[in-house]
Amino acid sequence: MSRPRLHLALILVAVGCVLAACSSAANQGSAGEGGSGDGATTEGGGDDSASPETGPPDGSLDGHADAGGDATSMDSTSDVDSGGGPVYPDAGADCGIGDAGEPLDLACTGLYSDWATKTVAAGNQPYEPGYILWADGALKSRWIALPPGTKIDTSSMDTWTFPVDTRIWKEFSLVLPDGGAPTRIETRLLWKQGPGNWYRTTYRWSADGQTSATELRNGETNVAGTTYEVPSSFLCDDCHNGRPDGVLGFEAVALSSPAATGLTMAQLVSQNLVTTPPTGSLAVPGDTTTQATLGWLHMNCGVACHNNTGGLASDTGFLMRLNAASLSSVQTTDTYTTGWNVQAQPFQIPDAGTTYRFHACDVPSSAAYYRADHRTGVNGTQMGVQMPPYVTHVVDDADMATLASWINEDCADAGGD
Repeated sequence: MSRPRLHLALILVAVGCVLAACSSAANQGSAGEGGSGDGATTEGGGDDSASPETGPPDGSLDGHADAGGDATSMDSTSDVDSGGGPVYPDAGADCGIGDAGEPLDLACTGLYSDWATKTVAAGNQPYEPGYILWADGALKSRWIALPPGTKIDTSSMDTWTFPVDTRIWKEFSLVLPDGGAPTRIETRLLWKQGPGNWYRTTYRWSADGQTSATELRNGETNVAGTTYEVPSSFLCDDCHNGRPDGVLGFEAVALSSPAATGLTMAQLVSQNLVTTPPTGSLAVPGDTTTQATLGWLHMNCGVACHNNTGGLASDTGFLMRLNAASLSSVQTTDTYTTGWNVQAQPFQIPDAGTTYRFHACDVPSSAAYYRADHRTGVNGTQMGVQMPPYVTHVVDDADMATLASWINEDCADAGGD
């Protein structure tokens, strides 16, 4: 059907300041000392796992696509559906509009300029953080689009504020039990509809990972014969509300890592997309093992939960987010000052004697390791032990080995893991 063309600003007026569809999942409980505070916390179901060069047909698996583009948003004009939400007809689709003004099909969110070929629209810049959120082995691609002429407010390097109408997409793919190339499973959308108001949702791909991707609000477990879980939209706030403006992986430390690609911190500065460039180094301190561990704990535990900006585990006092002012040494990081050789309360590891958050040279009595190394229902693990407490069902073995190496570093005849 024919739709009038309107400038993006008029679209935002039409959409209005609707409430974000994700509501805080308070019934999931807090990761506090009285519950699950002394453990690692990842983004359940994913924000980020390293990937091979092969993958879905768009060629950009896990952010390895060319970082070209001008960092603008989608085209500054778009069609308007009768429901009042913006749709992007260049993808060749005709989509309905949901209650929050969101397109009901991924094809109309502005990610692709051509749906048939899965060509990503110009201006949607790929990025890969240098530190990765575990996603049960899922492979990811990520893109961000800022509205034309806008910048991210980085006046506080630890708490970025994004322009209204920023959109961030994350595509999750899995190698399924029958083998073959990774198959697209879901693509998540974060859309800032107004100041402090993000709409967060996911689009579930058809079985072939090609034909369609429609909005899924209620989640799905045991996806395609695996243990992978697509979380419901009502769980998303548990993690995202741990940041003042609700964005996790697109942040200063992870984008400053030498391993970051695409739209990195250096690219943000060179493209004039931040209000305040960093004034000092944002490098994670320590040797290679320490950097990898602190970065992993930062992204999987600190960014969302174990921080002092409202994360669910903020009241535990066990903080693992790497703040810009604390990077001068390992010993000045919150991870070290609140965790190293600090006793865990009230959680206790069975048969461990005294339990610590991290215990030097003693992996078996380190709660952060123990809880991240367990999953509910596996080998008799009871509910309330694993970290994060829900959605993830697979242990991140490679990074657990690195964490164990860090705990045992410089220890003669250290205990095993």
